[in-house]
Amino acid sequence: MSDNTPTPWDKDAAEAVRLAQQFREYHHKALWEEEKHFTWLLSIILAAQAAILTKNADDLEARGLLLAVLAIAGLALVIVSLRVVRREGAFFVTAHRLFVKRFNILFPDQKLEEPVTRPEPFLLTLPLRVLLGCKTSIRDNFQFVFLVFGAIDVALLIGLLCSAI
Repeated sequence: MSDNTPTPWDKDAAEAVRLAQQFREYHHKALWEEEKHFTWLLSIILAAQAAILTKNADDLEARGLLLAVLAIAGLALVIVSLRVVRREGAFFVTAHRLFVKRFNILFPDQKLEEPVTRPEPFLLTLPLRVLLGCKTSIRDNFQFVFLVFGAIDVALLIGLLCSAI
């Protein structure tokens, strides 16, 4: 315990571990809820786009504006979802480090392994890492799904622009 800098929590180490665990659990649940809800919203937008595209092809020009609006809304939601999930992931990692640090202070004989510090994968290399089967986290896989939704929206916008020319 002498190698750790004292903090006010050192007076009640068990309470500090309990609070750190609650902090970690809060961010873990928040991360899952955000991943789940963004995936649902993006799926609803994709389903609406598919429903519009499967209607009578003669009427496609009239529905082009609606498809474009849905694609732009989908892209905006992809950007927001990536930002939110990456930030909440960073908060979870911070909370997990705090928990491990406090746990190791309270139980020096049963030390937990320090979390590996790795930066978030670069978004442009993420699809390659997922598709090649590299070691990825659940968070990485959700981000890949968000990128797939974004790619579909970009392809739809390009298709709409090409058909308008």
